[in-house]
Amino acid sequence: MRTVDQRTKAYTAKTAAATVGLKIAAQLPGMKSGFAAAANYFAPIEQQARGLLNSLGIPTTAYPGYLNFTRQICALYRRGIRGAALEAQAETLRDLWTTRGLVAAHLEVISFAVASVWIPADPITTGTGPTAVCFNPTSNKLYVSNGGSDSVTVINAATRLPIATITVGTTPVALTFNPTNNKVYAACIASAQVSVIDCSTDTLIVNVSVGSAPLGLCYNPANNKVYAANSGSANVTVIDGATNAVLATVAAGTAPLDVCYNQTDNKVYAANAGSDNVTVINGATNAVITTVAAGTSPGTLCYNPTNNKVYAANSGSANVTVIDGATNAVLATVAAGTVPTSLSYNPTNNKVYAANTGSANVTIIDGDTNAVLATVAAGTAPVNLCYNPTDNKVYAANTGSANVTVIDGATNAVLATVVVGDFPERPGFDSTQNKVYVPCSVAHLVFVIDGRYDKP
Repeated sequence: MRTVDQRTKAYTAKTAAATVGLKIAAQLPGMKSGFAAAANYFAPIEQQARGLLNSLGIPTTAYPGYLNFTRQICALYRRGIRGAALEAQAETLRDLWTTRGLVAAHLEVISFAVASVWIPADPITTGTGPTAVCFNPTSNKLYVSNGGSDSVTVINAATRLPIATITVGTTPVALTFNPTNNKVYAACIASAQVSVIDCSTDTLIVNVSVGSAPLGLCYNPANNKVYAANSGSANVTVIDGATNAVLATVAAGTAPLDVCYNQTDNKVYAANAGSDNVTVINGATNAVITTVAAGTSPGTLCYNPTNNKVYAANSGSANVTVIDGATNAVLATVAAGTVPTSLSYNPTNNKVYAANTGSANVTIIDGDTNAVLATVAAGTAPVNLCYNPTDNKVYAANTGSANVTVIDGATNAVLATVVVGDFPERPGFDSTQNKVYVPCSVAHLVFVIDGRYDKP
């Protein structure tokens, strides 16, 4: 054991100015790096926080307290605290700063902004190969089709947490929702089935046998029917929304890839990529009304209720066929980019959007005149689109660049490019929480984008 004298000498040597100076000098680069990283993290957050405080009418003399609260919330996230634990500690901080004289309502707004905007939402883990998202506003849930694991993941939209995994048919690739009976349908391409899910219990009701390789689905609310486009058997299966029975198998053209519904005239349209035409079906009788010639390889459809028009994106001829919903006549053929593969309608500004996979851009078409209004640059290989009516935005999922282009519905300007996971596919919009959900089939994750702020 060392003597008191030896201990004193050791302590004196350890605390000598020269020794302490050397230690500080050795640690200084790391300290500076840490301070710089923290400054880079907090600086943009504080800048946005100041803008929020100004919009709330908070006097600048009160800024320091609110900014300290903001830093503390963000610090919790940097320490790895998430979900309910983050919210609980944020509530504790709100209570603390309220006792210090800050306004509780203002703290609530700031904490929501921090959690929703400046702290990125963690992506949601699903099954293997998620391909599509469907929102159920009745139950406030999201359904994700997992093409690689033959299942559908159910997510609580309020908490963004998975609550169930439902085994369905083989390789589910598309979804649609029936609000009348609160059911979700999954088109299972490899097993030639449509899986019907009870959304009240999140259980499988039945696998309905349909034609070969079903790819597209749509719902007819007037007659409570679901339609499956069977790409391998050149037909459309009609399913009763109440009983799940097959009501009819309607002959279509070759390789129908998509279906869409016209609520004005109660018609269903099937895009036949192999025969370059569109089959028009009577929604009440299931009879074929006519077959309309389109461009080369029409693969996707959308409906414009304002002008009663149907649009077919022709991936092989780089254009969009516009069909009159009442007369079934072709009104126009609109030039688009290379390989248009997806369409979306903006009812606020009466515009139609075509995602051009081959030319990495989005064509914007005037719903009244059929004229091209703009061509907007997107990421690499945009394949699917989604519209946000709350904020009037369009989202293009770019499979080749692992990001999402956000387009202003009014000005056609690109508002943001949001980084997501590998191979984003069919995004879906949650109207209750104002979120866009992007399934990324290679990453096996669903990324969440805030509809207001265009951030994860």
